[in-house]
Amino acid sequence: MRTEKSRLRRSFASLREKMRRMRHLPLSEQVSNLNQALRGHYAYYGIAGNFQSLQKVYQRTEGYWHKMLCSRSRAGYIPWPVFRQIRERLPLLRPKLLLPYPKLQALAVL
Repeated sequence: MRTEKSRLRRSFASLREKMRRMRHLPLSEQVSNLNQALRGHYAYYGIAGNFQSLQKVYQRTEGYWHKMLCSRSRAGYIPWPVFRQIRERLPLLRPKLLLPYPKLQALAVL
């Protein structure tokens, strides 16, 4: 079971728009908003066999968040080592399957 490409693109677009709107909020608020969006995405799409798509969403969210943080001011480029420190202090939710294979098999009707 995998996420359709069109739905995946729609998720990326909505996350990008959310990050654009909250670009100038404090970092702690940005992380809480992003984690809320990621939690909902993982809850809906977190089914066995879809982990690769969840990882794509996480990686793209992280990359675009870095891009948005760099665009907060004219001289605001943030090098990746500094961004990694920010990420360690305020981590984004990692992908997680809410319906792993054993639970999925238990739900299957024979």
